[in-house]
Amino acid sequence: MKKSLIPFCIVLSFIFSTYTFLFADMKKGVESKLSFDIGWERLEYKEHEPVTGLDSHAKVNNAVLMAEGVERWRYVFGGLKISIPVFLEDSGETWVRSGSTYQTNNLQYRWTRADGYIGYSLIHWFNPYAGVRWSEGEQERDSFVVLGTPVSGSARELIRSWSLLVGIRGNGRLAKRWMWNYGLEYFYPIDVEVTNSALQGFKVTNREGYTIELKSGIDWFFTKALSIGLVVYGGRMHWEGSDFIPFNGGAAKWPENDTDYLGGGLNMGWKF
Repeated sequence: MKKSLIPFCIVLSFIFSTYTFLFADMKKGVESKLSFDIGWERLEYKEHEPVTGLDSHAKVNNAVLMAEGVERWRYVFGGLKISIPVFLEDSGETWVRSGSTYQTNNLQYRWTRADGYIGYSLIHWFNPYAGVRWSEGEQERDSFVVLGTPVSGSARELIRSWSLLVGIRGNGRLAKRWMWNYGLEYFYPIDVEVTNSALQGFKVTNREGYTIELKSGIDWFFTKALSIGLVVYGGRMHWEGSDFIPFNGGAAKWPENDTDYLGGGLNMGWKF
C-alpha cells in the first residue's frame, strides 16, 4: 500500500508545485504602462503579377512615432497601440517584365496602424491576448517613365483593412535595473478595401492575406516607474491580390504583394 502511494504523492507534489509556481508568478506578468517610441521603419515592397508578367520592387525608409497604453486589472489586461509615420522618404520603384525594365517611378509609402486588445496576465514570459487592428497603407506614385519615355500623372493607392489579432508577450529581468521584453503577433484580415485614384471606379474588397510581426526590446529603469530603452521589430504583410475587376475605362487587378518591414527606435516608458 505504501509503495502504491509513492507515485501518487510524486504526481500530486508536481501538480501542487506547478500550480504554486504559476499562480505565484502571475503578479510578474503584464503591468500597467504607458510607452512612447520614436524611430525608423524600412518598408520593402514587392508586387508579383504572373498574368501580365510584371514584378515591382521598392525600398522606403520612414520616421515613425509609436505609442502604447496598457492597463491591468488583477489577471486581465487591455491595451491600445498606434504607429504613425511622420517623415516620408521618396524612393524609386522599378517594374520588370521578362527580365527587362518596363517602368520606373517615384514612390512614397505610408503605413499607419492602430491595435486594440485584451489578454490574460499568466506568467512574466507568456501572456496571451487577442483583439483587432485597423490598418491603412497609402502609396503615392509619380514621375513615371515607361519604356524610357516620361509619362505625366500620379496615382494614389489606398489599402484599408480590419484584422483580427492574436499575440503573446512577455518580459524578464536581466539585472537590477535592466529588463528584456518580447512580443509575437499574427493578424488575419476580416475586411479589406483597395482603391486607386488612377482607376476611377476600381475597388477591391475582402481579399485574403496575413501579417506577422516579432518585436523585442531592452529597458533600463532609472527609477522604479520610469525607463528608457531600445526596441526592434520586423515582420511581413502579405496580400493575395484579386481577379480582374472592371472600372470606368477597362479592367484591372490588384496584384499579389508583400511588404517586409524592419524597424527600431528609442523607447520611453512609465509604469503606473
